[in-house]
Amino acid sequence: MVKYEIFVSRKPVDGREIEELKGLPVIKPFQVHGAGIAFVGKKSSLPPKADALVTDSKKIWIGVLSADCLPVFLVGDGTVGIVHAGWRGTLKGITYNAVKYISRFSPVREAILGVCICKNCYEVGEDVRKLFSSEYESCFEPLGNGKYLFDLRKANRIQLKAAGVPVIREIEGCTVCNNDLYYSYRKEKTEKRILSAIRII
Repeated sequence: MVKYEIFVSRKPVDGREIEELKGLPVIKPFQVHGAGIAFVGKKSSLPPKADALVTDSKKIWIGVLSADCLPVFLVGDGTVGIVHAGWRGTLKGITYNAVKYISRFSPVREAILGVCICKNCYEVGEDVRKLFSSEYESCFEPLGNGKYLFDLRKANRIQLKAAGVPVIREIEGCTVCNNDLYYSYRKEKTEKRILSAIRII
């Protein structure tokens, strides 16, 4: 497994404005809440249109922006990955797909779930719940009146386990409960974002 370093921005820093860390450029995708994955080896003029990035380069960071969605860090033998997983990306299997993509180059040894909205704060409607298959049933806690609490972390754990990732860890923190530290779109309707980034060292 490669040696790696993780970075998670905190208030009042806006992650959108971070272009480099420790003298190395940060590559961020143009996120579309989809299931697209892009391999990046160096900084280019146009950001890749994707919700997951993978690299084997020690000369860049790869990062995603979030303000309630879940960042997932993936660590392989010669590569690292970063995933932006909201409920739409999760529904499309973005985390599972990213693991399978990296597995073409090297096994994914470890995943780290980043800071996101927690299961006690993430309320969704029946319209969202009915889109998910029965394997995600345990991720929804009914509140009544067609409302549910959704466990975004658990849903992505299901994908990581299904993809065969042996070690799954978590970074503590909820964007709503810990809104003094992290930006939350639901809590404050902000355009500012958290940057979650990873690099090979």
